[in-house]
Amino acid sequence: MSNCRYETTGIRPEFLRDAIPQRQVMRKIQDFLCNGEPIWQIRSRGGRARILVGHGLDHDLKCLEMDYPSILIRDTAKYPPLMKTSKLSNSLKYLTKAYLGYDIQTGIQDPYEDCVATMRLYLRMRYQAHKKEECPLATDPQNRNNLASWRQGELERMSPEKLFEVSRSDYYCWCLDS
Repeated sequence: MSNCRYETTGIRPEFLRDAIPQRQVMRKIQDFLCNGEPIWQIRSRGGRARILVGHGLDHDLKCLEMDYPSILIRDTAKYPPLMKTSKLSNSLKYLTKAYLGYDIQTGIQDPYEDCVATMRLYLRMRYQAHKKEECPLATDPQNRNNLASWRQGELERMSPEKLFEVSRSDYYCWCLDS
């Protein structure tokens, strides 16, 4: 059995002794997230799937060897209003104290406590009142011709107004989830 990193995860080897195999866990999670539909159906036909909320989900999805549509992921570690800079995220411990007003991870890390804090943080940001932008997202189907697809010469010949029109941020505001 590999190192469970108890101080970080709160998981001991004896907790996993009678656990179901990882492949079975992966199937159950995917079945739950995708409402029983295959993941390819969610991507290609716009099937119904659940929003996946978490903090630092890249690592979790990699460990589970799962791929999930990014448009359905709400990661508190990557949400621009919650980040230190465009490349650095804040810890869940810091975000919980700063935005929710209470402490977590004061001793051994508790995955359940982290999960609850992440959901509370997501809900708080989702219901945050602010001015809505009238610009579509780069990932919206009607905006497939985004800036990255243009050739350099064409970009240089464009007016500032046209450049603004074809360049859209991938930033997705969680208030749109409501």
